Amino acid sequence: MVQQVSSINYARKTNNVALQNNPKNVTNDIKAQKSPYEKGSLLPYNLANMVSIRTQLETSDEFQMYSTICSVLQNSFEGKISPVDNVLITDKLDTLLKNGKLLSSASNDGSTTLKNLYDIVTSKRCCSLDGAKIAAQVIDALYNPTIITQNFGDIPDDIKNKILSNDDIAQSIKANPDLMNVEGSGTCVAASVEFHMANKHPAEFARWISGLTSDKQEVTQKVRLEALSKNLLDAVTYLNIFEAKQKAFNFDYSTLSLKPDAGAYIRAQVQDKHWDKGERTIVDVLMQSTLMQLGSQESYDSLTDIRGGKFSTNPQGLVETEKTFIESIVENNEKMSIRYQKVDDNQNLVGWECDFAKIQKHIIDTLNTGEDVIIGYVLTNETSGKTKKASYVNTPDNAPNKIINGHEITIVGYKTDKDGKITFVCNDTDDDKSKFVEYNADFLIPKIHHAAYPVSIIEDDMALIEAQQMAA
Repeated sequence: MVQQVSSINYARKTNNVALQNNPKNVTNDIKAQKSPYEKGSLLPYNLANMVSIRTQLETSDEFQMYSTICSVLQNSFEGKISPVDNVLITDKLDTLLKNGKLLSSASNDGSTTLKNLYDIVTSKRCCSLDGAKIAAQVIDALYNPTIITQNFGDIPDDIKNKILSNDDIAQSIKANPDLMNVEGSGTCVAASVEFHMANKHPAEFARWISGLTSDKQEVTQKVRLEALSKNLLDAVTYLNIFEAKQKAFNFDYSTLSLKPDAGAYIRAQVQDKHWDKGERTIVDVLMQSTLMQLGSQESYDSLTDIRGGKFSTNPQGLVETEKTFIESIVENNEKMSIRYQKVDDNQNLVGWECDFAKIQKHIIDTLNTGEDVIIGYVLTNETSGKTKKASYVNTPDNAPNKIINGHEITIVGYKTDKDGKITFVCNDTDDDKSKFVEYNADFLIPKIHHAAYPVSIIEDDMALIEAQQMAA
């Protein structure tokens, strides 16, 4: 469900030192959860039957596809050993088979992860990209989704000169080539959704990459209109407002064409040849661009990390409304975003819409259904530690509750200690760590500005909050 636009863009890396609270890196596996799709079905998690986990190849087609993928990887320098951790890609592929991710058919069209990897290594890839390398990067991400990052990486000067000589490059970039030097990227929302797909929907993740790296350079997404709103007219309005490219439409669903911007393929080719550890892979570039395009009404430029669109005047990142729309499309299930914090016109945090215990319940109830929760949090001058500096001067811009930044992270699980205290297990695509981290609930919850949930989890509470806001 699309909510009122937030004035805060969730874009840049916050001062992560401030969001420490001594977080503990954790490598323990998060319990496997049920999928939101049934094979060949457009039903969301709460309506579909549980998908059985398959861990063994059964048909001759499956054996043939698996053998072909292994052969391509073993005979390719690009796909043999992962540059992320120096592990054989075929060993990772075997792990994906054993944990059920490889034979998952929980995708928009019912295709398995295996089938999509097979298509990647046997069909021509666009832009002279190497199918073995693409498949290896998909396997890396599914094996350990925490490697997904929003760190752009640099463009070498000789490549920049070639880019600038292209007649299709925007005049603003030609006039100021430094716009391509992206350091604090604005793709945290897109990267968080990408992580969520790799973490929870491996077949869908592989399907998207198969489509985005194909000659068509697109992925087709069949979306139930009820995933956008129970009101048909509202659902159609949302598709039009977001300028979604529709290939087909009826009163049950819309088939969308999802594509990255043209600059994404330039970035992908740069990363193909000049990737450094800790930077975005080809897969990250194309996934994040596609999601940024979807959220920003097709206005995103991967070369500069700048967006336009009607929902925000801030040139970077995505706002809450756009995030919710993306999540609903990806999940094929209606999401409702709750904005927990009260923020005044001067961007000061002045209160909360409900008590912290209720926020904790919303998160835990969602995690218990097997879903992740992507949250937008903010830091104020006080919570960032700025007011503690010796040189601090209390002015309107430096007021303790002045919001200075926002960021998106994903809560993937939780732990309860012997005293009943909750610790959330989280992933951050901008913390330079390929591990989960933990934050005490008491520390994290007051910083949460918004989060989106399945409607069934928070519909009643959302109605109460909206009523209270109207009364105020």
